[in-house]
Amino acid sequence: MYPETKPIVYCCPRESNTIEVYPIHDLHYGNECFDTHKWNKLRDHILSEPNRYVVWVGDLMENALPNSKSSPLSQLHSPLEQREFVAEQFKALKARTVGCVDGNHELNRATKFAGLYPLYDAACIAGIDHLYRSTYAVLDISVGMGADGHAERQYRYIGFLTHKAKDMKSFATTDFLEGIDFVLCGHDHEPKEHSRAKLVYNKTKRTITFKPVEMVNCGSFLSFGGYGAASGYRPQSDKMYKLILYGNQQRIDTVGFYVENL
Repeated sequence: MYPETKPIVYCCPRESNTIEVYPIHDLHYGNECFDTHKWNKLRDHILSEPNRYVVWVGDLMENALPNSKSSPLSQLHSPLEQREFVAEQFKALKARTVGCVDGNHELNRATKFAGLYPLYDAACIAGIDHLYRSTYAVLDISVGMGADGHAERQYRYIGFLTHKAKDMKSFATTDFLEGIDFVLCGHDHEPKEHSRAKLVYNKTKRTITFKPVEMVNCGSFLSFGGYGAASGYRPQSDKMYKLILYGNQQRIDTVGFYVENL
């Protein structure tokens, strides 16, 4: 298992002028409200074009325990079956996977109470364990040929993956790491983007520059019901997001979409 301090370096095919990055998290496979249709449609959409990639940002399994909000008695699949399902999804998207981190349904349940790492096991089964980090991951993604056609002029994007992220007025997870271009997170099942910015001082040039940082939460794959409805939670939007990274200029676009409209 690689430490979080080891970045995941990913070089996309040089002929790609743009790539699309889809954050996938909060599948909660095993939960009675898992939306199979939504997941299958998005997975097939990603596989339909060669420049579409995924990052896995935790809570891919339900892993309900007796003290969880969700009940182990309502799970439709055992923890073993949940791990096998995730491993199959990893295999299907192996060539499109850029990175993977755990969520609280993995770490705070299987890991905390049994010392197990089911998401890591699934990554090993699929042969993508080198792209797995436990609590957070730093991505270093290269895209395109560069404006002059030379490979060494590829545009690079630095990302930060973490399942739970702070998004407070005066402080956010975007402040954890200098030099990042985007943060992808999940956990609260509320799809949203909240772009941040920093003033960056260059000690060599003695200049101050303005640096934007994209921050995206891509929502969940649960339909309304179960413990959410029983607890009085409001229904959440089905909107999702993707990042478009450009290989002919330093540019990121955050795009919202609905799976039903794909």
